[in-house]
Amino acid sequence: MRVSFKHLKKMVDFPYSPKELGERLTNLGLEVRKIEPFGRLDKVIVGKILTIERHPEADQVSMARVDISGRILSVVCGAPNIREGLMVPVALEGARLPGGVRVERRKVRGIESMGMLCSEEELGLGKDRSGVMILPQESPLGQNLSQALELEDVILDLEITPNRGDCLSVIGISREIAVLTGSRLAVPSSSLKKGEKGSPHIMNIQIQDPRLCPYYTARLIRNVRVGSSPLWLWRYILISGGKPINSVVDITNYVLWEMGQPLHAFDYSMLKDREIIVRRAKKKETLITLNGIKRGLDEDMLVIADSKSPVALAGIMGGESTQVQSQTRDVLLEAAYFDPISIRRTSRRLGLATEASSRFEKGVDPLMVRKALDRASLLIQEIAGGKIEEALWEEGRVPWRRRKISFRPSRARRILGRRIASGEMKRIITGLDFDVEGDRTWKVWIPSFRNDVSREIDLIEEVARVYGYDRIGKELSSLGDGEPREDKEERTRQKVRQTLKGLGFFEVMGVSLSGEDVFRKVQLPLKMGIRVTNPLSSQQEILATHLFPHLLEIASYNLNQGESQLRIFELAEVFQKTRHLEKNLALAGLILELSFDFLSLKGIAETLLEGLNIEGVEFTSCSCPYLSPKESLLITKEGLTLGALGRLNQDIADNFEVPSPIYLFEFEVDSLCFHSRPIQRFVSLPRFPAVERDLSLVVKEEVPAQKVKNCIIESGGEWLEEVKLFDLYRGGSIPSAHKSLAYSLTFRSSRRTLTDDEVDRIQKEILHSLRKMGVSLRQE
Repeated sequence: MRVSFKHLKKMVDFPYSPKELGERLTNLGLEVRKIEPFGRLDKVIVGKILTIERHPEADQVSMARVDISGRILSVVCGAPNIREGLMVPVALEGARLPGGVRVERRKVRGIESMGMLCSEEELGLGKDRSGVMILPQESPLGQNLSQALELEDVILDLEITPNRGDCLSVIGISREIAVLTGSRLAVPSSSLKKGEKGSPHIMNIQIQDPRLCPYYTARLIRNVRVGSSPLWLWRYILISGGKPINSVVDITNYVLWEMGQPLHAFDYSMLKDREIIVRRAKKKETLITLNGIKRGLDEDMLVIADSKSPVALAGIMGGESTQVQSQTRDVLLEAAYFDPISIRRTSRRLGLATEASSRFEKGVDPLMVRKALDRASLLIQEIAGGKIEEALWEEGRVPWRRRKISFRPSRARRILGRRIASGEMKRIITGLDFDVEGDRTWKVWIPSFRNDVSREIDLIEEVARVYGYDRIGKELSSLGDGEPREDKEERTRQKVRQTLKGLGFFEVMGVSLSGEDVFRKVQLPLKMGIRVTNPLSSQQEILATHLFPHLLEIASYNLNQGESQLRIFELAEVFQKTRHLEKNLALAGLILELSFDFLSLKGIAETLLEGLNIEGVEFTSCSCPYLSPKESLLITKEGLTLGALGRLNQDIADNFEVPSPIYLFEFEVDSLCFHSRPIQRFVSLPRFPAVERDLSLVVKEEVPAQKVKNCIIESGGEWLEEVKLFDLYRGGSIPSAHKSLAYSLTFRSSRRTLTDDEVDRIQKEILHSLRKMGVSLRQE
């Protein structure tokens, strides 16, 4: 969406420079992709072609004598559209054009050319390079082109997101600026003066498919003088990125750009039997559109037809047979509301995207249809003359009913983490043309042009973007008892991402759907899956119950691309079949590295839990069917399952054609969030030294290392500061069905230095407790 800085200033008063305005619009969510000067041209003046002669040495080249107000230039030109009497831009010797071309006096096939007749593209004023740019006949002869056409301006090129169709207009963008400055929006008049309505004229309008076109309206304007547009209109068409055609067509394009409502003008005399029928196309029907292309239509496409055949593709492009031309005298002006899905489908199927289809696809303002028709009718009467023969023909009903949403300022403050005053929130919301009623809980009435707002959270987002995300800050302030749930969940996610990326992982994303073949490969029962009613393909027919199958598919793909080592993770929703559909946020990770082992995997899990400040977890044996029973662990805390980790079964790895060993971890994010402690408390550095001892123990194979660790902690008393498992060994002197576990024990007192005798006594008590559970000290 290209908009003129000068036009915005006329619509709403603001104190910003173009650069400042671009930054503020971007912060509002209307990204300004580019800011560029427009129309500054030195040594390019308005000239008039007096005579044209053929070049004696070249059939495709002409010699033109051009008047530049008192001086006649001889210019050699190859453009096919030059004619005697045309007003054209003339680049003089020494002119430097936007494309970097420097104009010089030179000979062309022996004939001297004293300048250059320029196209729109050569002047940087448009994309047309098919011929010389033709200027309005009233252009002042010999004047600098930039001054004559008042071209100098600044263009802001905005990227409008699909949900903000209301901002595909100058009024929509001006409305956003007005809420920032508190200025009043100067909406152009669209009121028809009394006495301009003539006697009624018969016109039959039918809507055969109200679902695709719920409302259609039109006006007839007689005795119109179709010609070139005045300079101001011509200028705005160029700035918007369009091409001036004639006064009537330019007005419809200008109103589309200004108000966001597409219009279409028909040559009334070319409509058969004075009928307009809005219907679906018939089988094998065709239409030659305005760009001269014959298009085959199908029965899903909506057309505007007369009594004989289609005359326009509804909401996309008009037909060649009824276009407004210089000989047109009576104009039928159309405005309508078309179904966005229908327009999008037809546009994609025909490969025909236009400014009109872009706006209808996103949803136009239903209440702007009539206003835009009145505005264009008024401009046609002012610029092209004519008489409005009939006030209005309309069929159907405007598809809009007033909607309201409950809004709680207290909830907005809680979610945004900022004590924004209720008065400020009301100023923002009413400034965006919402109506507000109520005290503690507001009733907010949604304007017709905001079809993207349907929930309270949408209104909170409106407050946030206008108030300024930069003013909210990174840290949420305390707003009542406890930490907001939304904040804690998001903090957990961010901490998980930060920790895993610090450990060398890459985050991956995918769809939460899979096929039967994936379930079979990972040996999960199909009865666990939840099938989608209308899947897009057989590979996307079951909702994902685990994330690791998707990670295995990604690993297989990357191995085929030459990657030999992988560390990847995914944060996404998984689905479980209970009495109702249950949806939970899950975390899964996959490691494929030659030197990686099970203890390294456990270390990653411990690092992640430590980053979330989750203490006192237990690692116990795991019975996951897809993990190795010898190298897998279940992670729990206070009886609540946090996750699981282990080595993937060999046969599953073979099904995905990935080498073994593959190590996986899975966590339930809700459980991590519940147990995480985001606020870490300061602990002063110890004043007294620690005493460290190592214990090498022999235990039965079935005894978990965590159980041994718990026994050590329970027996160690208050001076036992830390216990770490640092070695696991099997074989050698270790009896069969046994294993060796080595622990590092750290002892410290906060009041004094411990003696060796004191630590020896504690160690004896620990060994005594361990012997009771069948654990012995390893003897080399």
